[in-house]
Amino acid sequence: MLNSFSIDIAKSTWINKPPTTIQNAVSKNSVSSLGLNNSIVNDNPYIFNNEIDYGLPITNQKSSGRCWLFATCNLIRTIAYQNLEKEYGKINDLEISQSYLFFWDKFERYHRNLVYYIDMKNEENKDRYHYQLFQDPMGDGGQWDMAKEIVKKYGVVPKEVFPDSHHAKSSREMNKILTHQLKSDFKTLDTTEKEILNAVIQIMMNRVFNMLVAFLGVPPRSFNWTFKNKDNKIFTIKDLDPNKFLTMTKFDPDDWVSIINDPRKENPYNNYYQVKYLGNVHNKHVGWLNLNMDRLNQLTKESIDKKHPVWFGCDVGAEWDRSSGVEHPGIIDMKGVIGLETNQDKESRLSTFTSLPNHAMLITGYHYDDDNVKRWKVENSWGKDSGSNGFLLMTSEWMNQYVFQILVNKELLRKSELDMLEMDPKVIEPWDPLGTLA
Repeated sequence: MLNSFSIDIAKSTWINKPPTTIQNAVSKNSVSSLGLNNSIVNDNPYIFNNEIDYGLPITNQKSSGRCWLFATCNLIRTIAYQNLEKEYGKINDLEISQSYLFFWDKFERYHRNLVYYIDMKNEENKDRYHYQLFQDPMGDGGQWDMAKEIVKKYGVVPKEVFPDSHHAKSSREMNKILTHQLKSDFKTLDTTEKEILNAVIQIMMNRVFNMLVAFLGVPPRSFNWTFKNKDNKIFTIKDLDPNKFLTMTKFDPDDWVSIINDPRKENPYNNYYQVKYLGNVHNKHVGWLNLNMDRLNQLTKESIDKKHPVWFGCDVGAEWDRSSGVEHPGIIDMKGVIGLETNQDKESRLSTFTSLPNHAMLITGYHYDDDNVKRWKVENSWGKDSGSNGFLLMTSEWMNQYVFQILVNKELLRKSELDMLEMDPKVIEPWDPLGTLA
């Protein structure tokens, strides 16, 4: 380690050197624009020899953290489109209401947080658990298991039936108010007698329901659905409810299994894990199988081959070109432009919170050449102006480094993998890097 004398000598040497041309350029431009390797963009065109493309509109989560619900709704609508085509033809502009699931997740999450707060009081390390809970208890992020339970309990509806409100598209103010109310309710629970606890929580939930109605609207209990197919034929289906509509789509949430790639040695592969105190509807925590990255790649390809898009979680902002939407390790020359030196691998980046699964999207295609998948097509939820008409492109190298989670139909899993789902889960603490929400 340098002592202060050595540091002073080094400082005097550095400070007497004039800025280089590239240093001057950095002061007036983004590193990403200066360091972009255009040859990587040119070598990865948005051309795929196996893709799922029904011409459905690109969705837009606006100023909200609902990516996991958008990815869920985009998965459901792709399956629904295929299943409804025989009877109704190719449906125009099919979109599932993300706000409907958003409403019920907020409602269930609020209740679950009240229960977690009480349960955490029995923990030996209760202050650490409460600290984690207090950070962002009513944020927008979520996991597949949370979406799954909302869909199973409340069904789904078309977007026309429950469109976005102002607070769905810009959720910061709503979340701040809900969090303020929740922390006030925590304080009330501290002085509530056990005998009347359930009654008090019921009063709290009635109040929150009314708040959510003001923010997001009244979620429909029954509705008529009018839609048009690509041959301009109009249909109206009457007397639907959210669970009937889910049945129409033929999407069964229980058919889908979450797989992660956690390369940390303390979490061995081929085990089932759950994150403690992470959930919404049930007191059953978010869970997944941990498999190696070769298996995740194989399952993703097989899913696309069966015309099933793949819900996945990744570190979306790592090593990518925002303008083209191409994601590839080294696409930005950080070392040449700014002198960044890094020796971290995927395990080290995850362990130090350098790289986390912070965004969920759909993989809808791939390009296969020379007996390998070269690149993956990604349907995003940032509107059609993002990337290439709303799509991003991951190279296979980027997927291996920055994809942490996929969702596949359980029919693709081996018996040994299905058996893992019945194992007693290994428990991960809520402050673990993989406890973050997409």
